Amino acid sequence: MSNPPSDADRPLADQLSSRPPDEASGPGDTRGSSVDQDEFQNTDSRAQLQAEGRGEAQLDSSKTPEPAPDYSHLPPSDRDWNIAERKVAGLFFLAVLGVLGFLVTFFAVEQEFGQPGNVYFTPLLGIFMTMALGGVGAGTVLWAKLLMVDEEAVQERHPFGSDPDERAATAKALRQGIEDTGLPRRKLLRRSLMLGAGSLALLPLPFLGFLGRFQHKERVLATTSWREGVRLIRQNGTPVKLGDLQIGGVESVFPDVEHGTLKADSPALLIRMRPEDLQLPAEQQEWAYQGHVVYSSICTHLGCPVKLYEQQTHNLLCPCHQSIFKASTGATVIFGPAARALPQLAISVDDEGYFVAGGDFAESIGPSYWERG
Repeated sequence: MSNPPSDADRPLADQLSSRPPDEASGPGDTRGSSVDQDEFQNTDSRAQLQAEGRGEAQLDSSKTPEPAPDYSHLPPSDRDWNIAERKVAGLFFLAVLGVLGFLVTFFAVEQEFGQPGNVYFTPLLGIFMTMALGGVGAGTVLWAKLLMVDEEAVQERHPFGSDPDERAATAKALRQGIEDTGLPRRKLLRRSLMLGAGSLALLPLPFLGFLGRFQHKERVLATTSWREGVRLIRQNGTPVKLGDLQIGGVESVFPDVEHGTLKADSPALLIRMRPEDLQLPAEQQEWAYQGHVVYSSICTHLGCPVKLYEQQTHNLLCPCHQSIFKASTGATVIFGPAARALPQLAISVDDEGYFVAGGDFAESIGPSYWERG
């Protein structure tokens, strides 16, 4: 049988409630105590003060300074309006200069490759077109940022059909928006915009009516710089002589004309093999010379350079899409996406023993195009 707990083991509230009032209050204390277990709370005053102090500190730290006044809704001054208007008008006038420069460059600067000043033709066209398009675009953006009032609006979703009141409100908002742009009262801004944006209509005119040397693209695409009697030269400009190549050797050759090594449509590949290995079609047999044969090095698939030659098989490989041409049979296609053989160049040797072309390629070089005749 367990012993009842002693007074020391009992909770403090039980001890106080079990004592007489005079004993609980202590000697000489006539006040009574009505503390029971439910009402008794053991609190730590120091912890409570610290918690209150932390709360006050957090309250003080959460205070934020008052926001600065917002003056964005105020309209700009007349001086700011004038400065912004001149900036925007200046960009629109820059667009006009770009259009004029583009037209002058297209008709006045030499377009033919290799002619004096030809290197400036394409860069100048790009610069002036950038001025024209960028002037109008930048002017429009600057106009919206500097001359139009910033406003935040929330538009609720509504049915597709608008009632008359909403349409009237929209029309009013549009009229107010036009008024905010400053167009009705700013003549310089309105006229410069009309002049700059309107001048853009002149940009496509050269391409619509005047294509320069590309007006007869069928003839241009069908011919190269090779001509009868033109020598075959290397990349460094030295001519190729009979006997320079060993059997199985190859040499990249170009026409000996002005800027011939830079002509994109004229690079070719000179190959030497044994005469008995050549099995060319009858009309192409005379285009070779003592086992030397020349083919265009521009792939007939997508125009990649075909310069990988395997002398044991006489195969020419295009590295881009793996088309394979048989050099010994007229560069006919034996594998890959290319649809036709590499064009062959007729060659011979002049009085000094240098290789010369017998004329241009018999058919168009490079990828096929719709206008091939």
